[in-house]
Amino acid sequence: DNNSDKNLDKIQINDNCYLIIKVSEHEKCVRCWQHRESVGKNTEHSKLCDRCIENISGSGENRLYL
Repeated sequence: DNNSDKNLDKIQINDNCYLIIKVSEHEKCVRCWQHRESVGKNTEHSKLCDRCIENISGSGENRLYL
């Protein structure tokens, strides 16, 4: 049990269960607010993730409505 990392938080749920929360290493996309590795990789859209770039510049996500 190494909880010395400043970017980790451990929350005890019960005797058999706990959560470990880690701060993301990735930048946050300004459009969807998700922390994704792809943010900053595209020079034309440096503040967006690959998913958002596809949605604004490409064919977009394939969505199903039930």
